[in-house]
Amino acid sequence: MADPATGDISIRDRARWNSAARDQYVVEIGHQYVAHHTAMPGPTVSERSGPDSVRVPLTARSPSPVRDRHDIRRDVLHAIGHPGVSPAKFVFHGTAGSGKTVLAKDVFDEVVARGVVGLWVNAATEVAFRAGMLAVALDRGADPGQVEAARVGQRPAADLVWQCLDASAEPWLLVLDNADDPSVFGDGIWLRRSRRGTVLVTTRHGSAPLWQDADRRRLDVLGLDDAVRVLRDLNVSGYDQAALERLANGLGCHPLALTLAGAYLGQRRLDPLTVDEFLQRLRDDPSGTLDEAADPDERDLRRLISSTWQISLDALTDRGVPEATTLMWLLSCYAPDPLPIGLLHAQRLRLTALAHAEPPLPTRKADAALRGLMSQSMVADLEVPGDVGRPAVPSLQAHALLLDTVAARIPLDQREGILASATQLLDHLLHDGEAEGTYLDAQTLRLFTPHALALLRRAAAAHSAAAPKALSLVRYLRDQSRERGDYTSAHLLAESAVRVPSSVSAATEAELLDDRYELACSLADLGRYAESVEMHREVLHTREAQLGPDHVQTLDSAHALGLALYGLGEWAEDEQHLRRAVDGRRRVLGLEHADTIMSTACLAEAIGEQQRWDEAEALARANLATSEAAHGPNSPYTLAARHTLAWALYQLGHLDEAEALASATLTEREHSLGSEHPRTLVVRDLLAGILCGQERWAEAEVAARSVLTPREELLGAEHPHTLAMRTELIRILTGAGDLTAAQPLAVLNLEACIRVLGEEHPDTLACRQAHLDAFGSSPHDDETPRTEHDKDVQR
Repeated sequence: MADPATGDISIRDRARWNSAARDQYVVEIGHQYVAHHTAMPGPTVSERSGPDSVRVPLTARSPSPVRDRHDIRRDVLHAIGHPGVSPAKFVFHGTAGSGKTVLAKDVFDEVVARGVVGLWVNAATEVAFRAGMLAVALDRGADPGQVEAARVGQRPAADLVWQCLDASAEPWLLVLDNADDPSVFGDGIWLRRSRRGTVLVTTRHGSAPLWQDADRRRLDVLGLDDAVRVLRDLNVSGYDQAALERLANGLGCHPLALTLAGAYLGQRRLDPLTVDEFLQRLRDDPSGTLDEAADPDERDLRRLISSTWQISLDALTDRGVPEATTLMWLLSCYAPDPLPIGLLHAQRLRLTALAHAEPPLPTRKADAALRGLMSQSMVADLEVPGDVGRPAVPSLQAHALLLDTVAARIPLDQREGILASATQLLDHLLHDGEAEGTYLDAQTLRLFTPHALALLRRAAAAHSAAAPKALSLVRYLRDQSRERGDYTSAHLLAESAVRVPSSVSAATEAELLDDRYELACSLADLGRYAESVEMHREVLHTREAQLGPDHVQTLDSAHALGLALYGLGEWAEDEQHLRRAVDGRRRVLGLEHADTIMSTACLAEAIGEQQRWDEAEALARANLATSEAAHGPNSPYTLAARHTLAWALYQLGHLDEAEALASATLTEREHSLGSEHPRTLVVRDLLAGILCGQERWAEAEVAARSVLTPREELLGAEHPHTLAMRTELIRILTGAGDLTAAQPLAVLNLEACIRVLGEEHPDTLACRQAHLDAFGSSPHDDETPRTEHDKDVQR
């Protein structure tokens, strides 16, 4: 029986449930028909198993018109209108609930209205299919005695049916619906072509050899606009376009899910829900929430989210591939994003306990299990384009709702082992061959971040013993993403780490503080400085109390708080915290330690922003000498120290020396980090300012635009660093006399600065001055360098 708390089906009752699912369509179409004509000599049979009608689709009426699918519908209708010329056999295939039967019925109704004979046979089981095809023969003029002989095996049934179809005086469309088990067609003897009509098959099994000579069309999810139209068709009213788009995206634009959700929201009377409330319920219980929308007496398991994919898994079990169920459970631990197939390499699968699951998934059968899932359209294979110079990545992908539903149905006695295996596979892949001090490449981070997040969510929700390990993977990817300059992903990972309750993560108080510290750093990276400052203050206060004022982590917090305050333009307080970090790191770590050098560079910037340029230049020059001696001329710490000195010299008007230092730093940054890493862009930003100060307008504009474009793409159009770079470009355009380009940019950027930073922020004041200069409201002083500066953030 189902577990009363979770709804999980026990292993003991799974076979009984599977049998009920397989019998579903026999119950539905196993009606009786009476022979009204004289039968051939032999035993009299008054009642024979068969459908009541083959002229009426044996499917529920769709509450919404067919949306999308326009090209497929057009092509099939054209073929039916030109029998003998166009393709005579079509196959609609796709995942469960993708609307294959709905589209087939729409085509059926259309051609019948045009005068074509429509014939509908349910091909879900061999018994139902044979009975339906013999009924087709009767409809097309077969003698009842011949049909009876075929039924009892006295003559070939398939030959009789196709003889009648080929001899039909009228053109016809034969729909073979729900043909998920191609074996019902008897190795193809039941599936033929005819010049008199067109065959249309709907199936989940898109790769069956029987379809090789057919025009195969895959049905997938709807586009967002069509998904919203479906919701409106179902009277989901009272919501604006944005709310309906959120709902459609939350459902993955899946046709069956949209239909059920639309019915759920459009028909509720006693307990109406908002879209956001419904989405929250959907996250908590995807299958149960959607199944509430089905009719109370719904018998068609394909109309229930809770069972629609289980039917496919049961079909694979019947075909001798029970391992597909365990593999699908494993895949459901990950995200609906493309999953590199290398994760399932045999060498990695052997490290897991999947061979001891129930059903077991031995390594030697994993490939067959995967092919089975693909055959049922539960999983699609695709090639994800690689980064420049990299090959494409063979990957798998499944629909989000399928994964959520399958994950919710993993039996309780199997869930722990599946989650542990999923975590072990991802951990091994990410750390395979890793050397000390190496970092994951951007492509690997991009591909695996969503799967680590999904795995942590699954493990935490299940209070699994795998949760601490899943959390360590998320932390690892968080740190790697930040180092690579992918601040958006780093923030998502940092947020997820903080959300895991300590009762699940088994994290110590120090680890929980580390997670909050990392989240605060990610907020600063995204330009959300006020939030970052608030969280850093809290972490600093707690670390002081628990660890002491000179603990290295306390000093880390002081340093990071200073950086966030810099972003707010609070340079005096920034200096205060950075002095504390410098003094403490010198005492605890030493003058030459990398952290000390970084804090010293940042302190010089805080001093300089307060117009104490000589002091800032002296501190930066001494710090550079220390770093070069201790770490060499090209270490990351030396590059940061050199960048700070170049900036101080720029502010003092020593443009030639500043340019030489900035150019050398830029060359090394491009070599080590790439041309679009945030720490590379910050050096090119400085170089654009130096070129502007030298009135080398064309070079300055090229440099500025080479920073502005990637910042807009990577950080966003209104990130403080993007706004500052746009201000610099306005200055350059104004200096070059290109007021046509400078003025509209100045208007838009000033509005954004005021909205994002506030009226009194130093970057807003700088942008206001650039705006005045562009419109000629004040004299422009080319000798005055800019004062805003994007801090070269490292810890």
